[in-house]
Amino acid sequence: MTLRSSLVPVLVALLLGACMPRHASERARAELAAGAMIRLSGGTFRLGEPVGPLADTASYVSVSPFLLDVTEVTVAAYEECVKAGRCEPAAATVEREWLRRKARKAESRACNEARADRADHPVNCVDWNQATAYCAWAGKRLPSEEEWEWAARNEGEGTTYPWGDEPAPGAQLCWNGEGNDAGRGARTGTCPVGSHPGGDTKAGVKDLAGNVWEWTSSRTMAGTDSRGRGGTPVKIARGGGWSEVDPAKVTASIRFADLPSRRDAFLGFRCASDPP
Repeated sequence: MTLRSSLVPVLVALLLGACMPRHASERARAELAAGAMIRLSGGTFRLGEPVGPLADTASYVSVSPFLLDVTEVTVAAYEECVKAGRCEPAAATVEREWLRRKARKAESRACNEARADRADHPVNCVDWNQATAYCAWAGKRLPSEEEWEWAARNEGEGTTYPWGDEPAPGAQLCWNGEGNDAGRGARTGTCPVGSHPGGDTKAGVKDLAGNVWEWTSSRTMAGTDSRGRGGTPVKIARGGGWSEVDPAKVTASIRFADLPSRRDAFLGFRCASDPP
């Protein structure tokens, strides 16, 4: 490469920089924070695991094509929304019913907040409404649990884990179980997003197992009676988090539901959107 040709990229970058406004607009900041997305096809599949006395009842659902964030929303990306005045700051404490003061203090140490040393970690300790607000600001939405599982099962392949059916979880994801790169039970918080590529889906979606559980837009009812009456509306999260030690808690079908006000150090989110 000649000296003249090597200077071309530098000159282009300087010219582009000179044309850009000194203060990015809110839309530009949203685009910056939005992150890369992957387009996934639509299809029909068996949601979750078979239920019933003989595990013979399955629920089949269909999803339309959609876009999904490659990674979980990071601390740095979420902070852009906070700076724009469209998101509440990520909390410094967890929020869970009946959690005692000592346990709250201990668990809150893993909240990433706006820490510069965790800028590339997933934002956590955010409730469902905060996650929803961020995705709306970025021009997106939370994925439904059907979309989330479709992605985690490698679309029509229906795999057990995001990376396939084998091997069992080990060093390929950010979790606390046997074979993880921190040692069983030794992990104390999240990992940088995308730092465990062995757990990627075949389409390239990262961290659908481990790191943080992820809020979805889906809801269900908790505490209903035998006839399905009464109960409390709750939101569904998917994926398993960094604190899990049981391989069953990081499968593509794992789910838990809780109040939208819940905040946990192992709970974050990613966004989805409809194709243009």
